[in-house]
Amino acid sequence: MAAREPICECRVFDVTRFGARPDGANDSTAALQAAIDACAAQGGGIVRVPGPGVYLTYTLNLQSCVELRIDRGATLKGGPDPLKYPEFGPSAHWRPEHAPRFNKRAMFYTVGQRQVAITGGGMIDGNAEAFHSWHPERRRMWRNSDTAITGRCVFFVACQDVTLRDITIHHPSGWATWLLDCDHVEIRKVAIDCHADFPNGDGIHLSGCRDVAVSDCVVDSQDDSIVLRASQEQMLVPRALERVAITNCSVSNHSAAIRIGWTGDYAIRDITVDNIVCRHAWSAFQIILPPLNHDRCNDPPRTPDLPLLPPENRLPFAVENLRFTNLDTTSDDAPLQLVFGDAHRTEPVDYVRNLVFDNCRFAAGKPPVFVVWPENHL
Repeated sequence: MAAREPICECRVFDVTRFGARPDGANDSTAALQAAIDACAAQGGGIVRVPGPGVYLTYTLNLQSCVELRIDRGATLKGGPDPLKYPEFGPSAHWRPEHAPRFNKRAMFYTVGQRQVAITGGGMIDGNAEAFHSWHPERRRMWRNSDTAITGRCVFFVACQDVTLRDITIHHPSGWATWLLDCDHVEIRKVAIDCHADFPNGDGIHLSGCRDVAVSDCVVDSQDDSIVLRASQEQMLVPRALERVAITNCSVSNHSAAIRIGWTGDYAIRDITVDNIVCRHAWSAFQIILPPLNHDRCNDPPRTPDLPLLPPENRLPFAVENLRFTNLDTTSDDAPLQLVFGDAHRTEPVDYVRNLVFDNCRFAAGKPPVFVVWPENHL
């Protein structure tokens, strides 16, 4: 990665000077956003959230050249009223109407910015408890609503030079992080704690990004720990996920330790994964493309007025140059799963090639699973 121009540390904007209150009760959204806006207006700098204390907030929008520094001992906690998180409006950078699971809200939502960072040693609390309750038919905790919930805790779209460093993301209501179509991303020393009772809790979710370094992270996710995708449905122009390095991480989850691709994805290439410990997973490594039609594709769920992109309008899925070294994984099910559609061949696959596993240990309850077809060009 090219060296980044550092954010100016001479300009520090303390959020308490803008009226933010660390009492866990009063809504500090306006004060926090005012500090971010003032910092950006001065050409950038640091927005400091001092600790100790809990600052209640709804959606925050970071801006270019702003580092949000949450001090150790300080927490930004998502407010309990789902309707105070505004739904994503029209965008020149992506298709918000195709946000997964009907959900168009996030706690942090940043689009089209550059040199943005969240750092400092503090915590972002998604307050998942406020948006879930016991579902008697499912016999488990479930979302109170698909739409009135912050389905992504930290969400960046079409941004450049993004840094998440030395923070904890606690109890997100869905995905802890989602980076879509971003360039030059650093995710380092991030701890993610998704409560096992709250569904769809992905850890680090990358889609259509380029030049990404993920290192020294601890991810306890309810769903997939690390997701590598190239979603075409949400992007205006298909972009590959490429040049990603993931190193020195510890993960645990109730789905996949590392998931690569999903229905409707484009190319994923030039990925290195090294020195990963998976303490527990349902499956360690998955490339699964479910059948692509309304009758059998229920993940992600969708309404009849949101049709699937037909195969002839999508570029085919492809994977190449993936290298996995020094993995130590424990899983209940198959350690490796490559499953491409079904006998109807509904998902186009261009090729899957140059996958290397070196010095890897897989302790698993079942053998690997491969469901592929001649036209997948393996």
